[in-house]
Amino acid sequence: MQGDTAARESNSPAVGLFQKAHGKMVMLQRLDAQLTSLLEQRRKIQDELSSVQAQINDEFDRVMRQAEETPARILSEIAEAGHGGAPRPVAGRLAEPEAANA
Repeated sequence: MQGDTAARESNSPAVGLFQKAHGKMVMLQRLDAQLTSLLEQRRKIQDELSSVQAQINDEFDRVMRQAEETPARILSEIAEAGHGGAPRPVAGRLAEPEAANA
């Protein structure tokens, strides 16, 4: 009996060290799992951000195309009116009244 107690007491520092090492290994595994999860979340958010950026770029392109087309459309309407074509009413404006002095 005394031999068993003496053996346990001499092994106890080693057992404690192995338990401490095992605890640290488990902690590293948990941290690795958390890092993997965080990296996956980061990748998803980065993909979403790229998608939003593409939508913003598309909207800017649409607005810029529309801004380039508007002067040409207005000039063609003016040209049609100057060549005797019936003036087309501009959106949001009432037609001019006909002159009564004819």
